Amino acid sequence: MPPVKPLPAVGWRGFFAHSWAFWQMNLFFWIPFGFLAFGIRLASGQTPGRAALSTVVFEGTCLLLSLALRACYRRTDRVFGLLPALLLIVLSLAAAFAQGAVAAGFTLVTGWHNPMFDFFVNVTLRFILMWASFMMWSLGYYWLWADTERSRESERRVQAQHDAQRMELQMLRSQLDPHFLFNSLNGIAAEIRPHPDAAVDMVGQLSDYLRYSLDHRKQPISRLSTELGAMESYLSIERARFGDRLHFKVEAPEPARMRLVPSFLLQPLVENAVKHGLDRSAGTLFITLRVRVDGNLLEITVTNSGAMEPADPSHQGLGLETLRRRLDLYYPQRHRFTLEAKNESVAAALQLWDPPCSA
Repeated sequence: MPPVKPLPAVGWRGFFAHSWAFWQMNLFFWIPFGFLAFGIRLASGQTPGRAALSTVVFEGTCLLLSLALRACYRRTDRVFGLLPALLLIVLSLAAAFAQGAVAAGFTLVTGWHNPMFDFFVNVTLRFILMWASFMMWSLGYYWLWADTERSRESERRVQAQHDAQRMELQMLRSQLDPHFLFNSLNGIAAEIRPHPDAAVDMVGQLSDYLRYSLDHRKQPISRLSTELGAMESYLSIERARFGDRLHFKVEAPEPARMRLVPSFLLQPLVENAVKHGLDRSAGTLFITLRVRVDGNLLEITVTNSGAMEPADPSHQGLGLETLRRRLDLYYPQRHRFTLEAKNESVAAALQLWDPPCSA
């Protein structure tokens, strides 16, 4: 089963969150516009000096007016509809009129004008051109804002999903721990009178496990070696309770013990093996917890002697139901869980590709 990883959300992260981003967009629009206007002025017969100064004044005014437009648009509804469209037309018209007034005043003061047209035709053509330009700039502003909002909304959804998964994992673990504690206390209570020494040993083992549980309650990820140690404490509790009826062994190479896994991952598998193995095993119950590593694959198998209960899809134990849900959260499309009978035994196998998702 090849590992499949979810792709992260992409987009412009807060395009308008900082002023430099707005200036990037603004300059990208007006600098090419200024070069085009400068070329037209040269072609109309103006000297390079006059054309350059006119460009700085005229298109510089456009740049300043775009800042005023931005301030107005930021106070309006970001959802583009009829009223924002009317406002865009009116504000673009006002900006074009203001720029035209500056250009006309500069032309009258300096006497620099386009010899191809008389003064009023030049003013009229410039007004129409600038109105269209400011409307294009405004539409671009709204488009970029909408794209930014879509990106932000996508990131918010990812963050919300992440937070929901974190809360769900905490809830699942809180369901699992009392379930284990209830079974352990029942076992200790059953041994107090007939076997007080065994009950004392069980209390010590339970204390070790609870210390582990408390230490790792806020740690969603643990070393496999820590999980194996906790399961050995649990199995020691059950062996003290059932005596020679229960034998277990743990086989895990050192590289496997260093792998990271979700905390409390093995508990439902081992607990299930003890519970159902004792119920359906004719004599002694043998439990083997075996771990192997193959590249990025971590395989964990819990085998117990005995027969497998008939499948009942309408009723699943809390432990295995919780396990399946946690695997979906920690290893999305990167895990496989099987439970099957093999040669008078039952094997629960986990195959996990790559490290678990951080929670």
